[in-house]
Amino acid sequence: MIEVIASLFLVVVYFISYLFSTGEDKKKAKAELKEIVNGTQGKILVGFLGGTAVTGIFVVIWILSE
Repeated sequence: MIEVIASLFLVVVYFISYLFSTGEDKKKAKAELKEIVNGTQGKILVGFLGGTAVTGIFVVIWILSE
């Protein structure tokens, strides 16, 4: 769970850094963001968010069926 929180935090920080930087800093932030999303941490986030989405769908179906 710590890995998921850390990965999500890093993605948010680098995305904000990418939005508000210019020039060389923007290229660096974009490279860091791309590395995180395409690397192991990105796979962890996709797995976690996918599992959360599936669980959420099942919960909504369960609540609506009652």
